[in-house]
Amino acid sequence: MALAVNFYQLANRSAAAVLPALAGKALEAGHRVVVRAEAALLPALDLALWSHAPDAFLPHGIDSDLGPARAARQPLLLTAAPLPAANGADCLVQVGGELPEALDGLARALFLFDGDGIEAARAHWRRLAATDVQRVYWREGEGGRFEKAG
Repeated sequence: MALAVNFYQLANRSAAAVLPALAGKALEAGHRVVVRAEAALLPALDLALWSHAPDAFLPHGIDSDLGPARAARQPLLLTAAPLPAANGADCLVQVGGELPEALDGLARALFLFDGDGIEAARAHWRRLAATDVQRVYWREGEGGRFEKAG
């Protein structure tokens, strides 16, 4: 099965606001997840995962806080490091920045970007067009729901 890359254009909410639901769905589907972002964003993403719902828990940690052995055991790992992830993730959530060139070993990738990242997202979309990657574009609509747009 070909890798699926989902592009999520954020219009009204931040990546921290949408990450818990997206990561939770990936974990429920049986994926091990790595969330890649700039190091400065990791504390806000960590806080969002801890506080998203009082009756839910998404087991996770930031790799630089855990050390290699504990990072490898995390079903959901936050990092600023390049792939492959220390936790053997098969699902990548890339928050802004650059989608890695090599997505080997992944079953799924999610690329979250806001208005400032549209040009980078378009470049990644075009680059992946020449591969066997399945691309899906989601745009945040009214009420914060994502609508399939391509």
